[in-house]
Order: sequence, then structure tokens, then C-alpha cells
Amino acid sequence: MAKLPPPFRAVGGHPMCGKEVAGLPAATADLYDSQVFILTRNQRTDKVAETLAEQVVTAVGAHSLWLEPQKHDDMVAAVSHLPYLVSAVLMAVVAPQATPSTAETAQGDERLWQVSASGFRDTARLSGSDAAMLRDILLTNQTAVLAQLRAYQKQFTAVQALIKRGDENEISAWLQARQGEYAQYRHVKDEG
Repeated sequence: MAKLPPPFRAVGGHPMCGKEVAGLPAATADLYDSQVFILTRNQRTDKVAETLAEQVVTAVGAHSLWLEPQKHDDMVAAVSHLPYLVSAVLMAVVAPQATPSTAETAQGDERLWQVSASGFRDTARLSGSDAAMLRDILLTNQTAVLAQLRAYQKQFTAVQALIKRGDENEISAWLQARQGEYAQYRHVKDEG
């Protein structure tokens, strides 16, 4: 936004809602209802621009959350960009296993899609998102995304070691901790 011509008094805006499908056919009137709409200031943001931004957010039924630009980038890397990448990697792992074998690929079985259920569907859903949009997001928020990927990789490696050790109590404790964290998340979201 710093590259905009001087008369522009911009406010950064990022609605934290959306769908994995894009375009007018996917539009819904209630998409923004009660959703968080992040707003960010820059060196040229003034009170008029802030007020207009707040009015837009209110008009679409969302509620605003003002953040510093870097805080926005760090937060959305964790709760938006990382989940997309987890979903995309899941598809990269599973899709070849569901592809019938050819001379170039190992044996796959398309019945894999038939046995998949809601857990796979819910986790894989984000991989259907607009690839060009996500490419641009990953490139423009590269530092924060890479930090989240390192944190994810560290946790993934720890889980692999946990499973390899085969300690039933240790595995249960780890899973129960994640269940508790999810319950806290749902409580905050449901109260919000």
C-alpha cells in the first residue's frame, strides 16, 4: 500500500472468511455475517479512512479487528496459510495412491476415494482453493509461512517419534492435549 499515489489514504483489509471455490456462482449473501475482518493501518491511514473502513466492515455484517501489518501476516500464516498447505500436502500424498497404476506410476486404487469419509473431505477441502491466489499469498507472506512450516515440521517429527516409541500412555496424553486445545479454540470461536 505504500506504493499507492499520495492522495490515497488506504486501509488494509482482510476478511477472515471464504470458501474453497471462487467466483460468482459460489457467492452467498451471508459470507461475512459475524466474521472477523482484519484491518491494518499504514503511514497514510487517517481517521477518515479508518471510519470508512469500519463502515464497510459493518455494512457486510462482519466485525473489525485492527492489527499491525506484521501481526496480521504472522497470524494468517498460522490459521489460514498453513492449513491450506496441510490440505494440499495431504492431497499430494493421497491422490497418487488413488490413481490406477500405469507404466509410470506405482500401483494405485481408485477405490481409495470411495472409502474416504468426512475426516478426509474436511481436511482436503482447502486444497480445492484458487491456486493462483494461494501462490500469490505464499510468495508475499513467505517469511511468516516458512516459520509456520518449520513449526509444523517440528511437531510432525515429534509425532513420528511418539508413534515409533509406541507408548500408549504417551500417545493418549498427546492426543488428549490436542483435543483440549481444540475445545479451547471452539469455546473462543463460539463465544466470539
